[in-house]
Amino acid sequence: MSSPEKTIHTYHCICTQLVLATTTPLPSLKTRTSDSSHILPLPSLSSTSPTSHYASLANTIIDAKPTVIRLEDGFEKRYFHKCGRCELSVAYSLDKSQFDDTKSSSGAREDVAFLIPGGLVDTEDMKRGKDMDAEIAKVGVKAT
Repeated sequence: MSSPEKTIHTYHCICTQLVLATTTPLPSLKTRTSDSSHILPLPSLSSTSPTSHYASLANTIIDAKPTVIRLEDGFEKRYFHKCGRCELSVAYSLDKSQFDDTKSSSGAREDVAFLIPGGLVDTEDMKRGKDMDAEIAKVGVKAT
């Protein structure tokens, strides 16, 4: 028995590089209260249980060393995911040492990423923007 097809939502860096494909649209994801980033669950390589959500960050480079961020209630180690084309930070992962179940470990957690607000553009919105640019060019209107 085959599973029903899911719609794949794609998102690009503001430089137009494809960086995210997911079955869950961004507005449907929960957000962190500290910085309004979207919480993106990532598939576990060791999990064999089926899930209704799938996501993949593509064309990104994750920092090898964490950046320590000072927060009102302490510090946080973040590994930034940067666009492979323009190196804009589009997401981050937290350090394993910040969680009770992995306190003795270090390195980026691989089961969740936090998408930075304003860094991603929906493919459809990007297409509409390009179409609008083409229409503006046809009529000879200059942007101010």
